[in-house]
Amino acid sequence: MNITAREFKTSGADMISPSEAVDNSRYNREFGLFDSVFHEVSDAILIISAGDQSTPSYIEDINHQFELFTGYSLEDVRGTDLSTYFADHIPESKIESITRALESRQSAIFYCHWKCRNGDVIDVNMTVRPISSDDECPRFICVLRESRSEKNDRDEAAREIKQKLLAAMHHNFRTPLNGILGYSEVIMTEMLGPIGKDSYREYAKDIHGAGQNLLFLIDNLLDLKELETTEFELCESMFDLSDLVDDCLSAMTEPAAKKDITLKKCVAKGLPLIHGDRERLEKVIYSLLENSLKFTPAGGTICLCASREKDGTCQITCQDSGSGMTAQQVAKAFSHDSHLADIYSNPTTGIGFGLAYVKKLIEKHDGTVSIASSPESGTTVYVHLPAERLV
Repeated sequence: MNITAREFKTSGADMISPSEAVDNSRYNREFGLFDSVFHEVSDAILIISAGDQSTPSYIEDINHQFELFTGYSLEDVRGTDLSTYFADHIPESKIESITRALESRQSAIFYCHWKCRNGDVIDVNMTVRPISSDDECPRFICVLRESRSEKNDRDEAAREIKQKLLAAMHHNFRTPLNGILGYSEVIMTEMLGPIGKDSYREYAKDIHGAGQNLLFLIDNLLDLKELETTEFELCESMFDLSDLVDDCLSAMTEPAAKKDITLKKCVAKGLPLIHGDRERLEKVIYSLLENSLKFTPAGGTICLCASREKDGTCQITCQDSGSGMTAQQVAKAFSHDSHLADIYSNPTTGIGFGLAYVKKLIEKHDGTVSIASSPESGTTVYVHLPAERLV
């Protein structure tokens, strides 16, 4: 609530006693705690003054979540009647039952349509309860929560919009990108004749490399779209895991050299072939290497290993000497709502999957993913594929 603690003078007739000072200190602490909770909770909250016979009830204060939820600021609603924001008429019988509940100092819950500042009308459940015993100016706290059916509809609409956006990006970006890749390759290989200076050839190589990275990102976007729908299917074949590891390490050689990071490989001899989606597993391994590269300092190491375990399963590990993660970050790493940039990614660079999507791809192969990490001690990601995937 926007109330300032009263000031206490320390001279003359207004001198306060030690006991009063203790009470004031306790009041300030309790008020500070209330103010923090009031503005940090996830529910939209209003403070209502009931007024009297000559003055209708009015809004005294709102919290930050109310501003986000409805679009109204405190300046917009302070001093206004609560009923102003109801989109339809509330029956008198309902108002009477709410009034009786409040007069007996009980909570009242009712459903209404709430008008937002942008003109939208949302379905809310409102909980009202008294918070003061001042008969001359009683106050009430009102908590607004969007009804679950309304929230589900909004979430579904948001998912649909995201799917359409990802599909449009994949189609509209890939067409001009193919042109960039094609023409840069023509220049890079001097297909139509020598281009003269070596620097031009290097520029073409950089353009082609950047284009390939962008194409990888666009393909990842399509995979993200498919992973969230029932359309996603594996394109399975038999392939050599050792060759796949070599391809991923080769792709990371240049960026690792630029950061003075050593790449190591530890692949057991005589590994059987893997039956799975080679392209998707390549993205998984590449993403793990890329994430390790971002958090490994100059002079560090990244080791990619593959082996067959005693129980017949296949284990792939990516171990780095980077900054590591806290236990809380590890716990959140596979959350669908947790973006990799929040816990295990550089927010300014990179095209890798989030660990949540890495986990989904591995689970599509009937496998598992786990993490071992601690701050300043590096991170190891373990990928296990079942014995049935080994041929």
